[in-house]
Amino acid sequence: MDIRDFNFMDGKAKTEVLTTEGIYLAERNDGCYRISLYQINDFYVEIYYHKTRFFYICIRSFEDVAELFPYLEDVDISEVYKVIYTVP
Repeated sequence: MDIRDFNFMDGKAKTEVLTTEGIYLAERNDGCYRISLYQINDFYVEIYYHKTRFFYICIRSFEDVAELFPYLEDVDISEVYKVIYTVP
């Protein structure tokens, strides 16, 4: 499946693909939304949930890795620095 196939699906089919083929990567908050990030093959999918109403608002797919930037703010790489900069 590629991103074009995914984009032509209806909402129910997209959520089924996310649960069967999607790899959960991360989650972030943006205002009243909780946004979950998945990877399917060579593209990414965000699913926006309303925090208080408990249903999804939209599903957005993209291929540009630059759009992953909002998730990188929450990645703790302090342990990587310890390994890299530790003198043997």
